[in-house]
Amino acid sequence: MIRKLQFTQLIGLIWIVCSCSVNKTIPSFEDFPKIDAHVHIQTASPEIMKVAQNENFKFITLCVMSHSREYIDMQLKFAKAQKKQFPKSLAYTTTFSMEGFEEPGWLEEVIKKLKEDFEEGAIGVKVWKDIGMTFRDSLGNFIMIDDQLFDPIFNFIETEGKIVVGHLGEPKNCWLPIDSMTVNGDKAYYGGHPQYHMYKHPDDPSYDVQIAARDRRLEKNPNLRFIGAHLGSLEWSVDELAKRLDKYPKFAVDMAARVCHFQVQDSKKVRDFIIKYQDRIMYATDFGISDDDNFQEFVTEIKEEWRSDWKYFSTKDEMSNSKVDNKINGLALDVEVLEKIYYKNVFQWFPGVFE
Repeated sequence: MIRKLQFTQLIGLIWIVCSCSVNKTIPSFEDFPKIDAHVHIQTASPEIMKVAQNENFKFITLCVMSHSREYIDMQLKFAKAQKKQFPKSLAYTTTFSMEGFEEPGWLEEVIKKLKEDFEEGAIGVKVWKDIGMTFRDSLGNFIMIDDQLFDPIFNFIETEGKIVVGHLGEPKNCWLPIDSMTVNGDKAYYGGHPQYHMYKHPDDPSYDVQIAARDRRLEKNPNLRFIGAHLGSLEWSVDELAKRLDKYPKFAVDMAARVCHFQVQDSKKVRDFIIKYQDRIMYATDFGISDDDNFQEFVTEIKEEWRSDWKYFSTKDEMSNSKVDNKINGLALDVEVLEKIYYKNVFQWFPGVFE
């Protein structure tokens, strides 16, 4: 009897020890290392990076493509200035200009400039929604991301071992009337940017056409590491996003400006999705800061967003925010999952980041 009791106690002790080793205590927000993997810093002032250090954040700042090479160079100037001051806390991507894309020598110049940017420290290339939504050829046809025009560029990026961050298409809400949109941020954005509200432009490429073109690009470059910005523009359905993650093993996503789209879906389904694809999702906000902004107001807002997101992912608390109308249930993710989405995945998907 004594031996049985001792054995039972021993089994119980082993269970307790094992449970403690698996279920780590989640540190405080301030103590937890974090990376915001999708920001836009257009200032050389060190103040934003001081905020990052105080909040235990690192940043990846992304250059947005444009018709203007001058605008791209301005973004790179800011990124390089910040990288020089904070080499272990900031990384950046470059992009390429569509200016003169039908003229002789454009392709060669793009590849030459990308090579220079990589040599100077860019860790990847951002491509933006203007491909598919704005740029047209001389016949008036929209240029989509799977166009053979871009094949040599994506092949070069792959050969160089760099990564692509692709904001292609828009939230599905973009093709809906404003009063049918699912989150308040989309209602505000498209109300203020009618040129991107595709509901008002029914003759332009549809949502499904945008996503199909992106998927064909993934099929053309199956070995290219590709981050789908903004949950890969599949923010409306974790089921649809899961299909792409299953089909394209080199495809991952950031959640920039799309956490609220998780919050309007079934919380158990979202939690199960994040756990299953915990190696393929990265935390991000899409914040932008420039010298023209009110810095103190910006800091107040971004700190509030960071903490609200942390509460959502790390606790089971009921909460609310201005981006959605209903109450939200926190996901209470385990610390191992939080570590991956908040920083470990960035190191896996962006080789050489913060070096």
